Amino acid sequence: MKRPKILLVNPWIHDFAAYDLWAKPLGLLVLGSMLRLQGWDPVFVDCLDPHHHSLKDSLTSGRSRGKFHKTRLQKPEPLELVPRTFSRYGISVDEIRKDLDNQERPKAMLITSLMTYWYSGVAETADLLREVFPGVPLILGGIYASLMPEHAARATMVDEVLLGPAEPRLTETLYRWTSLSPGTDRSNPPIQFTPNLDLLSSVRFLPVLTSRGCPYRCVYCASRLIQPNYQRRDPLEVVREIETNILKYNVDEIVLYDDAFLCHAAEHALPILDAFSSLKPRLRWHTPNGLHVSEISPRVASSMKNAGFKTIRLGLESTSDHFHKTSGGKTNWKDFVRAVGYLKDAGFDTSEIGVYLLVGLPGQTSAQIEQDVEKALEAGAYPKLAEYSPIPGSALWSVSINASRYPIDKEPLYQNCSLLPVATPEVTWEFLSRMRKMIRESMQSPGIDQSGACLNS
Repeated sequence: MKRPKILLVNPWIHDFAAYDLWAKPLGLLVLGSMLRLQGWDPVFVDCLDPHHHSLKDSLTSGRSRGKFHKTRLQKPEPLELVPRTFSRYGISVDEIRKDLDNQERPKAMLITSLMTYWYSGVAETADLLREVFPGVPLILGGIYASLMPEHAARATMVDEVLLGPAEPRLTETLYRWTSLSPGTDRSNPPIQFTPNLDLLSSVRFLPVLTSRGCPYRCVYCASRLIQPNYQRRDPLEVVREIETNILKYNVDEIVLYDDAFLCHAAEHALPILDAFSSLKPRLRWHTPNGLHVSEISPRVASSMKNAGFKTIRLGLESTSDHFHKTSGGKTNWKDFVRAVGYLKDAGFDTSEIGVYLLVGLPGQTSAQIEQDVEKALEAGAYPKLAEYSPIPGSALWSVSINASRYPIDKEPLYQNCSLLPVATPEVTWEFLSRMRKMIRESMQSPGIDQSGACLNS
């Protein structure tokens, strides 16, 4: 019996800037695995694909990260006064239309979403899907859909919006819209973790999800809103998945998509890392989502080094213990300094230990940011400034509404971190540019020992 087609679509991004930092729509790919098991024939259309056949001069050729192709767009009215170029990031409209025209008419279409302020890209993608496949049910999920479902329904005109993890409701939703149940079981499946990488045009790295959600409740984060329950996989299952896929796809780079990979490290992360400690040549691991510094012990640091960690990002956000006490208690300054020391002892260089520092928070002064950067450098880490974007439904949302000079609660475009929407007047792009320049110069200074802390401290 022929499997019914279902289209999984990763939409365009509309923004002032977008960069491919090992970006893959893992949620869609995981649903691709589930749908395949249930008897569907999933087809993936990636509007962002940096390795699309139409991009002969791809800037990411042979690499696992880089720049997206972009096309300049007219700025939407709320952003007209922003002195920056606004673009569509991803494949051209004509090329995506060709890809869709070459597809068999699907029985249903699923489209994902990420940042709330990227919604116009989702809306443009939805318009094209309806144009090419009129009458086919179109279902929207993802972060934007979960955080602002009413706005998403109005802006995209989809047939249905799914909130949070899609697995518990997707089977019933598809049956309701298509009257199809290709599998023998219409009961809700368990939460999935394993992506269907065969849907990708090319596999340059392995996106791996070993857990969902986060046990912490930080006021600036949306993890609990998207995935209310913290769930971990069996470490042996993760090891088998990685071992199988590095051979199947001939890759040696692993990108961890977890929000909380190191939590309960002894039972979870360490068995995974230790399984690959003796592999020659070693894998290269990347953690763009950030690691919990309070979970890093000498044993964890050593296992990370032995497994082949290359891109380490630590989630500190601020060097202020008052900040951490009032924002969720995820860590503290003492634990951060200790964690950096353990990483250095394990053999990591300062340039390999990136630390995220939030900037543009409500009430945050430029002096506080300067202090955060200086202290992080003195501790022996590489500061990575991360502009704060106010998140609907987070504990800091009401404070952000009051602090913002824009109506962020009415127009998601104003939630764009590029606008520094809730920053104090002294925290400007010019100030942050100076800080980034200072960081770069400090990292190149002979006063920074790449295998130890700042020599002048």
